[in-house]
Amino acid sequence: MPPPVVDVLPDEYVPARMDAAWLATLTDDTSWRAPSHAVPTPPPFRHLDTRTLADAGTAPLFDLEHAHTAWFYNIGHEVSDAHVNPAPMTAEQFYDFNLDRAVLDTHEKRAIAHRGNLLRLWPAHSDVTGEYSLVCAPTPQHPSQMFPVDGLIVSLSATDLPAVVRDVIVASARMNTTVLLARKIDRDYPS
Repeated sequence: MPPPVVDVLPDEYVPARMDAAWLATLTDDTSWRAPSHAVPTPPPFRHLDTRTLADAGTAPLFDLEHAHTAWFYNIGHEVSDAHVNPAPMTAEQFYDFNLDRAVLDTHEKRAIAHRGNLLRLWPAHSDVTGEYSLVCAPTPQHPSQMFPVDGLIVSLSATDLPAVVRDVIVASARMNTTVLLARKIDRDYPS
């Protein structure tokens, strides 16, 4: 009897490369950058306009160059650019930004991997320990789709940093793309 699911990998599949001993030493204070960090730029997300929040400075979500970690926001399937000088949102900013009062999540960028290689790991800025998420790059528009897929935010079941970094490296290899690891740090700002 064959297995119920046949795991078909793309022709360009490159196995994930990681050092288990190094992964085990990761903490929230760890900062790391790959010696060579050239990576194709993912298609841009149709980004969420964060209005006055963006005044402190933003970068593309998959950018590797900012020195410290960054925060980004999502409502449904829309995500904002990365805010490189993160600070808690005031009630006034929240009501200016989130006009329809939808559920707003704040995430902290922690790592980026591309095709099985970890490119960047940022130390935590927030001490809030929310769930980790995997953010996949948007897909190009296909004839069967009305609109491009704006990317995918998937909650990860692992709770410790070494495990989620390993998962992100493997996911980037299996999907043959760039993925971002983030940690949810806030939801539904107080009024």
